[in-house]
Amino acid sequence: MDREPKTHASKGSEPLRVPVYVQVYVWFFMVTLSLSPMLYAVLAHGRLPRGDACDVALIVTAMIQAALWLAQRCCSSTDLSYWEGLLVAATSVTTGRDPISLFRAFWLLLATVLMSLLFVMDHDPTRVERHAALRFGKLIIWLHKQRLWGHRGF
Repeated sequence: MDREPKTHASKGSEPLRVPVYVQVYVWFFMVTLSLSPMLYAVLAHGRLPRGDACDVALIVTAMIQAALWLAQRCCSSTDLSYWEGLLVAATSVTTGRDPISLFRAFWLLLATVLMSLLFVMDHDPTRVERHAALRFGKLIIWLHKQRLWGHRGF
């Protein structure tokens, strides 16, 4: 796998550069999260369910997509897009040296997305302390400063 950093254009002054494997981790997480209701239904029934179970799984999948769209819309700013924030969060726990990095990134991304959804539910654009994009940015800065594992190549 190519481990060279790729550039992502941001609306800010300088593009964010992250390793390719981090991008793969975030894509894998987002696809898994989005399809989790359908995956659960398939695992629970041993096959693709028919009828109500499939309908419920599709409705929940649509609700997850709507929540992610809303989080992306409210938590993005000119300095940090939602996607870039997720990339930084994943980078803060990955080493690039072991397969456990995907596992660590998956759980931190889940926590980051859930926190961003809480920020969206409490969003008030007129108050700085309740502005979703500012709170999301602070969360991402905090995660980046923590650098939960020793990889410093970012």
